[in-house]
Amino acid sequence: MYDVVIIGGGPCGLATGLALQEKGIGYVIIEKEAVVNSIVNCPLDMRFYSTSDRLEIGNIPFLSQEIRPTRTELLKYYRLVTERQALNIKCYQKVNRITKEADTFTVQAVDRSGTTLSYHARMIVFATGIFDNPKQIGVNGEELSKVMHYYKEGHSFYGQDVTVVGGKNSAIEAAIDLYRNGAHVTLVHRGESAYHGIKPTLLLDIRNLIEKEKINFHAKSSVQEITDTTITINTPEKTITIPNDYVFSLIGYQPDTKMLQSIGMTIDPSTLVPTFDTDTYESNVPNVFLAGVVTGGITNRVYIEDGRFHGLKIAAGIENRLR
Repeated sequence: MYDVVIIGGGPCGLATGLALQEKGIGYVIIEKEAVVNSIVNCPLDMRFYSTSDRLEIGNIPFLSQEIRPTRTELLKYYRLVTERQALNIKCYQKVNRITKEADTFTVQAVDRSGTTLSYHARMIVFATGIFDNPKQIGVNGEELSKVMHYYKEGHSFYGQDVTVVGGKNSAIEAAIDLYRNGAHVTLVHRGESAYHGIKPTLLLDIRNLIEKEKINFHAKSSVQEITDTTITINTPEKTITIPNDYVFSLIGYQPDTKMLQSIGMTIDPSTLVPTFDTDTYESNVPNVFLAGVVTGGITNRVYIEDGRFHGLKIAAGIENRLR
């Protein structure tokens, strides 16, 4: 029996655990994969745009070689925080059901061996993020194994015809890295330009590669169909079919709201933003709280830099309630 079950072991879930621990509130963090799994899924050589101090949790300093840390440095930092602060986290346990009786929630999870585990708590914090649920293009062929929604590294795609779908930072970064690793890259974006709303560190590279036709860029375009060997693209001029070996569909991610709705939480259908009090982060379901990126739905307005502070308010409210 715990005071709080935290679902999600990303940076914001860890930060919430640290805040509760500081106040002596009993908790457990349940994570369906590895600690900070959303960062595990980032490109291997990624350097974050956020500075290291803005990624710190629990007032524990994070020093990186450069002002903006790499994926490897950030993973090491969160591992060290988890270990040194002795956070109570259970990894590789997937929550599949939540029930409520009187004043107690029962959270059921299944581990890698298929064993069902039950956790009982007075309160729940959802810190589930959005990166485990990629948006779908919605075309024939998207189910093929050559279509991927996460980008790790470019070496494996040397000499291959690769199409990247999307126009935000992750898509632009992948397109640049694939080109540098010798892939034949086509970038498809529904917007007018690949130069708006991306990191300044990417802007010069992507502009040069597109203008010099090193990367084939199709603006105001969409994918019509994917086959084993081709991809068909609707462009403003005409529909074209080009050779294709791999597709990276990097059009964004969205929260999986089924679990939230199963316990009575209301969700805005257009933004997928759950209903919650912006002062306490308590949802419309009493004693159920939200922390981190999940509070932003598909708006892309909440990041680690903001979400890491949600746990402080949640812990303060829970402490008052437990008195």
